[in-house]
Formats: sequence, structure tokens, C-alpha cells
Amino acid sequence: MFNGKLNDLLYEMLNPTPELSLYFEMLPTLFKSFSNNTKTIPVIVDFFDKSNIELFKKTYKQCPCLLITSLEVLNFLQENHFRNKLIHFPMSLPSIYKLEPDQWFEKKYDIVLAGRTNPILWKYLKQYETQHPEIEYLQQIQQNGELYYRSNKRGIIGKVHSRQDYINLIRSGKISFYATPGIDGGEKRTNGFNPVTPRLFELLSAGCHIIARYPKNIETDFYQLETICPSINSYDEFEKHLKIALKSIQPIKKNSEYLLKHYTATRIELLKEIK
Repeated sequence: MFNGKLNDLLYEMLNPTPELSLYFEMLPTLFKSFSNNTKTIPVIVDFFDKSNIELFKKTYKQCPCLLITSLEVLNFLQENHFRNKLIHFPMSLPSIYKLEPDQWFEKKYDIVLAGRTNPILWKYLKQYETQHPEIEYLQQIQQNGELYYRSNKRGIIGKVHSRQDYINLIRSGKISFYATPGIDGGEKRTNGFNPVTPRLFELLSAGCHIIARYPKNIETDFYQLETICPSINSYDEFEKHLKIALKSIQPIKKNSEYLLKHYTATRIELLKEIK
């Protein structure tokens, strides 16, 4: 999502005032900087700190507008009466990873767990494994300060050196798990916010079936998560959907149709509407 094309487009779009720039801010900055002055349009990617809302408001008051990736956060900021123009600017997937409806991937593993694993889904997987020991999955582990991927059948298979290695890895799995970050223990870190993250798009573009956990709210409704997978709330549901996914062909067509709404090129169109 974060690439120079957005800045280039904004430069052309805002003539004759090319001094304006777009800046992706992972977390709001609570001190004055180039990212919150009159010449910058910040994109706030993660917002979890409710306690400093007045300082956030004061620090960014000079910005002509704020682009907010989370609809849930946008509504919260609106309730706190920000004077800036607030615009929903959803997360996206770079078009370089576009999934074509006729693509096909070699699936070597039943499940590839990318990044942090939801504890409830992990518990269900371990329970499933006791009953179905033939299941093979990869999980991320840390060893000597480096990240590796380990198979429950074959041990460590290697480490990911680059983003392309990561993409190739998730393409090798039939199934992956996805959960929003503010549930099942994540509430403390996110203050209850549940942003939909780009990992969902990455997994879909890799031709994976998704087993998911998420709350029903305006954020998950916007991304239509229910059309991808229901939120799993019991072991029986988990087992049912896992067995179906293991026997099913790659959901390439379904995933590619879903992703058409969520590529960076589509988000660029939103920038053209900024006035």
C-alpha cells in the first residue's frame, strides 16, 4: 500500500499547490513535526491511544485533512469533534500482488500461519491435530533473534529473507488463519479497536482459504468479512470449515473478485475527491 505512486499522483492532482504531500503515519505523532503541518496530509494507519485524544487533536490541527484507514477509528474521532476534515481511506493491497482469476499456486502445506496467531484458533488447531495427526502446518517461531517457519512434521524449513519470500510462503498454503487484532487478548493493546489489516488481502491474493475470528462492527461490515468466512466461535465450527477447506480447490475466482475493491489503484481514486 505504501508506495511513491500515491505521492506522485497527489503532486499532480494538487497543482498549482504542489507543496502539499501525503504521509503515511503508522501511529499518530504527539509532537510537532513535518507530518502534521499545513503542508501535509497524514494517513493515520494505527490509532489505539484514546487517552491522548486532546493532544492528538492539538498536534494535527494545522493539517488540511486527516485520512483515517479505520472506519471504526474515524467514527471515534468524529465523536471527539476534530476540526480537521476526516476522510476514510481504507487499507489496500499493492496492485503488484493482484490475483488474476486464472492463476494457480502449488500448495505444499495444509496450513500456513503468517505472523501472530490468534490464541483461540491456535487452541482449536492443536485440538484438531490430536484427532487428525496427518495435518501439516507451518508456524512462525523466533530463534536466536531471527524469524523462522517450522513445520509440525518436518521441523524448521527455513526463514523468510524478503517480502517476496513471504509472499511465496503464504502461496504454498491451502489455508491460513486471520483475526482482527483487538480480540482474544488483543483488547489491551488496541483499546478495543479492531482494524482490518492488509494481511487479509495478502492471504486472499495467495489463493488461501481463510479461517477467521473477528467481531461484527462497522469495520468488518465495510470489508464484508462474512462473505469470506464466518467468525469462528466454537471448535465444532472450526473443524467443519477446516475440513471443507482441505477438500476444496483454491478459491482463486472468489478471492480475485473480492480483491478488486481493495487494490491501491482503487484507493488512489479516493485521493482525486479530496478538495
